[in-house]
Amino acid sequence: MRKSCLLLVACGLLLVAAFSYAAETGGGNSLDRFLDGLKRYSARFQQELLSDDGEVLDKSSGMVYMEKPGKFNWHYYKPYSQYLISDGHNLWIYDEDLEQVTIKNISQAIENSPASILGGDLDIDKYYTVKDLGVTDGVDRMELIPRDSDSQYRAVRLGFKGKHLVSMNLLDTLGQVTEIRFLDGSRNPQLDENLFHFSPPAGVDVIDGRR
Repeated sequence: MRKSCLLLVACGLLLVAAFSYAAETGGGNSLDRFLDGLKRYSARFQQELLSDDGEVLDKSSGMVYMEKPGKFNWHYYKPYSQYLISDGHNLWIYDEDLEQVTIKNISQAIENSPASILGGDLDIDKYYTVKDLGVTDGVDRMELIPRDSDSQYRAVRLGFKGKHLVSMNLLDTLGQVTEIRFLDGSRNPQLDENLFHFSPPAGVDVIDGRR
């Protein structure tokens, strides 16, 4: 579960940092259309972790909220309550059932990942090879392949319907795949700023790894 969560952090960082991509490139692909004018985003999600032979290893679901620059809140409801929250500088990982909070600088949250470059300055073409995979079942599909050979994942595959993100698959270096389906996505909703800040509840263990 924790490994797939960290991959989600990388994914959240990638999407939030990429908000300026469409304006910078002036392109017309599905990623451009999704990012065009996007400042905030929210959706329900369903997630499965698959082994290299397609066996379902884990299932989970929850809500995701994102806001430029560098803010996100992934809240897992099932099977366990867990939060991954970033204010653009700090990352809190709160395991509610374990009563434990881990805090990191966002820049060190995902080591060796260009997705940790925040602030809307990420040049996607510099760090990723972007491929258009065409349309399957009415979904425009794209693949982002890290140029860094030491990356923790081999590729990120995104699926879009119009200006809505509907799927995200993360392929790791061990052959496992994290499949995420986004439901009821909302573009630029009004979001409570408190979603992107976190104060550890009284009595929980706090592991502060910031440096």
